[in-house]
Amino acid sequence: MKVLFVNPIGQLGGAERALLDSIASLKDFAPAIATSVLAFAPGPLLEEAAALGAATSVLQLPGSVAALGDSGGIDAVRSALALTRAMAWAPALTRRLRTEAADIIHTNGFKAHALVALARPSQQSVVWHLHDFISSRPLMRRVLPLLRSRASVAIAVSEAVAEDARTVLKGLPVVTVLNAVRTTRFDRGRTAPADLDSLAGLPPSQPGTTRIGLVATFATWKGHDVFLRAAHALRGRRARFYLVGGSLYATAGSQQTVANLRRQISALGIGDYVGMVQFQRDISPVLAALDIVVHASTKPEPFGRVVAEGMSAGLPVVAAASGGILEQLEDGRTGLLFPMGDSSSLTERLARLLDSPELGQALGRAAAEHARVYLDAKRLGRELLQVYDQSARRVRAPAR
Repeated sequence: MKVLFVNPIGQLGGAERALLDSIASLKDFAPAIATSVLAFAPGPLLEEAAALGAATSVLQLPGSVAALGDSGGIDAVRSALALTRAMAWAPALTRRLRTEAADIIHTNGFKAHALVALARPSQQSVVWHLHDFISSRPLMRRVLPLLRSRASVAIAVSEAVAEDARTVLKGLPVVTVLNAVRTTRFDRGRTAPADLDSLAGLPPSQPGTTRIGLVATFATWKGHDVFLRAAHALRGRRARFYLVGGSLYATAGSQQTVANLRRQISALGIGDYVGMVQFQRDISPVLAALDIVVHASTKPEPFGRVVAEGMSAGLPVVAAASGGILEQLEDGRTGLLFPMGDSSSLTERLARLLDSPELGQALGRAAAEHARVYLDAKRLGRELLQVYDQSARRVRAPAR
């Protein structure tokens, strides 16, 4: 069997790391499977995939199409022009898909779902991997239902995403494969911690300082403002706060800027104990340096990969109670939850951990054990092959 993963960007966001985990698990579970990655832009994703033994290539997407998305709102004229460019570009994608001659085309992002559906050669099996809620996307909730007959099955990264997809993609089978991470990569005992103070341009912290991190892309809904307000409320405590991440996507209007985040830090007067660490390709040293991980998204989280990573590292995780987070973390046993968008509640949970290191240690131990059993990527190969078999059978089934 040959599996072609198609991804809209070449950078390393959560969906791309999930793609890499899928390749690694497929290789372990069924070494005879050939995997390849086609990205619509160059970037480190391709280097990481090649290191796992996958063939890689790029088919550059026109800039106007790459910038088209839901996050910044829909401009009718801009959208029409971008869709026209996409239709003109689609034959090149069709030719590439024919050349690849994959048994399964596994698409890994909304643009990839739509463009491959348009360009797919007949009788090729297409699997959509859904990493987000379709109903929250004004454009894609209209486009994907029109194209659902061009896919065989959809994979959802959580049951929350699956329930949403079933309401939008009526008639297309949606299977939940709970997202996962390679848990051993986050073993803090095997990883040298990053020097977060140096990376953030802060002076060395005093001994006994608790390091609290929000690790996320600069997407506007990742809750950076919630985190910063909690940091302000905890001024005077022996703690430092770090924003770790960067801008990964070309979609217009979807992200915070470094300048804007720095302005927020300055306006709150917290620059002496809050730092910004640029995107780190390997997040393991960052987690090894942190004492607490915060997830603060202000919209329901499809899965929340940093939660699984933090749990795998044996860290106490404080997370916004929404979406796929509730399928990973049990409040008071494997982490702490707080109401989404409520900075006061986040402050209270963090203060509790600052006052009781023993609580944080107990939560971290339970989190690591839970992650090893339920959130490890080893199971992905077996579960994905079951979905691929279902997809192939639907393609082979005679039309009625």
